[in-house]
Amino acid sequence: MFTTRYVKELPGLYSKVMPTPLADTYWVGWNNRLAEQLGLPVEPDDALKSVLSGAGLFQGHEPIAQKYAGHQFGGWNPGLGDGRGLLLGEWTDSQRQVWEMHLKGAGKTPYSRFGDGRAVLRSSIREFLGSEAMHALGVATTRALALVGSSERVYRETVEPGATLLRLTHSHVRFGHFEWLAFSNQPDQLQVLVDYVIRHHYPQCADADDPVVALLEQVVANTATLIAGWQAYGFIHGVMNTDNMSILGETFDYGPYAFMDATKMNAVFNHTDETGRYAFNQQPAVGLWNLQRLAQALSVLTDPHALAAPLREYADIQRDAYHGLLNRRLGGSNEAPLDGVLLDEWISLLAAEQKDFHLFFRALADRPLSEWVALGDEFVDRARFLTWCEAVSSRVIQDDTARQHQMQQTNPVTVARTHHLQAVIEAAHQGDFKPFESLFAALQSPFEVRPEWATWAQPPDDPHAHVELSCSS
Repeated sequence: MFTTRYVKELPGLYSKVMPTPLADTYWVGWNNRLAEQLGLPVEPDDALKSVLSGAGLFQGHEPIAQKYAGHQFGGWNPGLGDGRGLLLGEWTDSQRQVWEMHLKGAGKTPYSRFGDGRAVLRSSIREFLGSEAMHALGVATTRALALVGSSERVYRETVEPGATLLRLTHSHVRFGHFEWLAFSNQPDQLQVLVDYVIRHHYPQCADADDPVVALLEQVVANTATLIAGWQAYGFIHGVMNTDNMSILGETFDYGPYAFMDATKMNAVFNHTDETGRYAFNQQPAVGLWNLQRLAQALSVLTDPHALAAPLREYADIQRDAYHGLLNRRLGGSNEAPLDGVLLDEWISLLAAEQKDFHLFFRALADRPLSEWVALGDEFVDRARFLTWCEAVSSRVIQDDTARQHQMQQTNPVTVARTHHLQAVIEAAHQGDFKPFESLFAALQSPFEVRPEWATWAQPPDDPHAHVELSCSS
């Protein structure tokens, strides 16, 4: 069943826009696991392709482009909105969960500015695979249901094939929605938006003494937990503007993202981020900065001093969630978790010698405890590693079978590494989608070892090579 609650309940926060069809389309990807969960066809047909390429609509769809604002690289920009995507409507699954369907690459909108409203196959492949990889790791994220390619040419740094991607989540409301209404002096409409978000996504806040403060508390906790997941798995978002921050605390708007190869705490992949504002080690602080902008917008509706309290909780929540993930990845128990100093020292060890962030976690997972010391030969500062190993080995789960099972279910074999994504993209540009299908399958089961997926477990030939990605990535 399709609904349009956003359209009906949030007037003034969108423009009605019809999709602009793509020409000569073909299937690239269909997430049949997600489709089955939603009660949609496991095998797509031409009617679905028509809708997902902008050439048709299902009954009940009422496409809109959302209006919002945001801070981009720290600078205020009131002129933002969905410039290349349309919210088609909401789908209710058999569990009565509501999913918003957002079609990226659907053509120009009133918020496209000088853009063409299109998405390219390259960036659509990266988002499809990246978001599903994140989901399989257990980190909150939007989902990708479908990817349709086209012979239509789109101009970016070069001429590229166009595409559309159907993104799903329970809400596309961003921090920037609240900022826009506060900035444009619409307190009544801001209250309507707060009520909408509480009613549909945070109903536990409705009966609080101050629902606005309670809402911020929930968003702070979810955002802190999200960024803990990024840090624990070596993920760099690349463009943490407030308009790219989900009110649900999900990984949102995959642009110049990357999973680290060599462990570099100040890693930056976005070629426009010249100052390193969104570097890997800056993400926790930027998350708080963005939450402060949200609180600033909400202060229109309540006591600003009351909003300060949830913000003070952010650092502790983020650190505890991060250490909790590292504890599981390194074989610690829930009952007697590893000390934070030991957890941080492991990351410092990897960073000091720029070791591969993923391979060394898995190397520990695949060894009985008695063989951990053998990894010392991989470190220049062998003594430092052995000191850490001696300290941690008496504190992890001692039963090899239990510990290895836990570690092998939290340390992926397959990661959405940049060089593998690029290989898939290059094959797709030649009309070969088998690498896409293979990597997608491996990323859906990232902890599983299979011979046919062995290539996707390989690090790049040069893990220190400088990689630059654009926002159109």
